[in-house]
Amino acid sequence: MRMFRQARAAMLAFAALTLGAAPAVGGEILPAGVDPSTGYRIANYRAPTPDFLPGGIVLDDAKAASAVSEGARVLIDVMSEGAVVDPLTDEWVVTIPRLSIPGAHWLPGVGTGRPEAGVEQRYLDALARLTRGRMQTGLMIFCIADCWHSWNAARRAIRAGYGDVAWYPNGTDGWRDLGLPLVPVEPNPIGEERR
Repeated sequence: MRMFRQARAAMLAFAALTLGAAPAVGGEILPAGVDPSTGYRIANYRAPTPDFLPGGIVLDDAKAASAVSEGARVLIDVMSEGAVVDPLTDEWVVTIPRLSIPGAHWLPGVGTGRPEAGVEQRYLDALARLTRGRMQTGLMIFCIADCWHSWNAARRAIRAGYGDVAWYPNGTDGWRDLGLPLVPVEPNPIGEERR
């Protein structure tokens, strides 16, 4: 058994070197730039993203367009810029209008590596409402190209137990480049999940 563990550790280390990744606690292979203690990217969110998502599916532009046209997934836009919470009303204030993929639900601020108090629970509550509590409902999580918020948010959904999580790394930039329409969206209302 000890020999097996040593061989597995050696294989993980080799894979990490060849993929430009690093093993995290528990031996899971993570992309370079991800904090191994948390399993999330915690800084420099606007940077080239990896081509894999542990436990999830990575969609290219054509597969994302197909998923949307088939209505096969709940679309989750996690763009953080453009919306802030008003501390007096606990409601979203849109500072930059957001154009997104038709049918998407905008959940701003849920892709940071170390979310503020309550943000992760708000995200999980929103996912539960949007999937009607069905953990195998297909999700498509995105933002814009070269943005780690969507990678983090997709990983967070996987870690919460969602079994069919797809990450679209090109996000609304890739969608626009395909010549497909983007439409105005509003942030998901805070507290809506509890109503």
